[in-house]
Amino acid sequence: MKFLHCNDLHLGKKPSFGSEAFKNKRFEDYFNAFKRIIEQAKENSVEAILVAGDFFDKKETHPNILSNTEKLLQKCKEHKIKVVVIEGNHDLIYRNKESESWLIYLENKKLLQRPFVKFLENNEKEYHSIFIGETEIFGLGYPGASVDDELLEFAAYCEKNNKQDCVVLVHTALGNNEFIGGFLKDKSVLDKMKERIIYIAGGHGHRLQKYPEIQPFFFVAGSPEYCDLAENPALKTAIIFDTHSKEHKILEQTPRSCIKETITLESESAEQFREEFDKFLPLLSISAEDIVIIEIRSLASDFIPDVKWAEKRVLEKGALFAEVKWKRENFRSGFSSKKVNSQEEIELEQIKKWEHWNKASDVAAKALIEMRKSVRDGQHDISSIFDSALNSVVKS
Repeated sequence: MKFLHCNDLHLGKKPSFGSEAFKNKRFEDYFNAFKRIIEQAKENSVEAILVAGDFFDKKETHPNILSNTEKLLQKCKEHKIKVVVIEGNHDLIYRNKESESWLIYLENKKLLQRPFVKFLENNEKEYHSIFIGETEIFGLGYPGASVDDELLEFAAYCEKNNKQDCVVLVHTALGNNEFIGGFLKDKSVLDKMKERIIYIAGGHGHRLQKYPEIQPFFFVAGSPEYCDLAENPALKTAIIFDTHSKEHKILEQTPRSCIKETITLESESAEQFREEFDKFLPLLSISAEDIVIIEIRSLASDFIPDVKWAEKRVLEKGALFAEVKWKRENFRSGFSSKKVNSQEEIELEQIKKWEHWNKASDVAAKALIEMRKSVRDGQHDISSIFDSALNSVVKS
């Protein structure tokens, strides 16, 4: 069987900031990204599309989100491409509340299939897999902070039941943000599954990852569209995998154009800043479809640039959306090094001084910043971030 693996489609995502034109176009971007995925699946003659979590951006949905989704899934059906989906933390199915899930609604309409884990009263689990041809596919959903233990338990299940050449979907990525729930902390856990599992389709991370580097069998494709504008577009992919040859192919994705530039300015007054910024702007080639992010590095110790004015100037030049940030570069007398301070870095340094965080101050401070960013982006369910941060504080 040949399949295409993607993750973190975030269908229905819509920013809570920017102009109405920007909000509406960004809403469409996530559906367009899935549409491109379907076209790539068709071009590569795959039998199935595997979505490793965060199919939707939120557990709740609206008629236009559901209608757009059903049209795309119907297109897959017309092309005879099966769609296999597990839940991520954004579309999380809570125990005993499966009837509230839109994934199960779509499954009942035979527009997708959903391998899942059923939790029994005695703490045991039932793994409900599906077959496509001879390939058995398991779905572990979003294990949260217990992902390492859940994978070890599943590896033991495969060993006990003599499972062979299986495919697994799990909404996790290799750990680099431990204060956010759901990231693998120990890569060696994956090695326990290598003899039984030919492919692990990961999610949760919005950039390409694979493990091990040579003959990898664990992949995170990365979200095909920006979920955070700081993400690297080069690491947004889809993965084609053939279960017979065990060969994979990485397909690049094309998120919305996002121009990112850094400039260093010596301005010490508002007049000088506007003059310097206006000299810089013509160097950028901006279209009406572009997102523009500019970081200003200010050499003046006592001057704060007017970023709102700068954003307005970028929009006047024709950008769809503009974000201008600044950092202050402070040269310390007597030293050759310099220290760069942004608003977030200043906040981080202050939070880290709070004694009650103990040794977890760095983790907890970053988690607070992450929670604020999530709320700003319209994602109000920040419980996984909070729980992981609190767990780190308790353990310290």
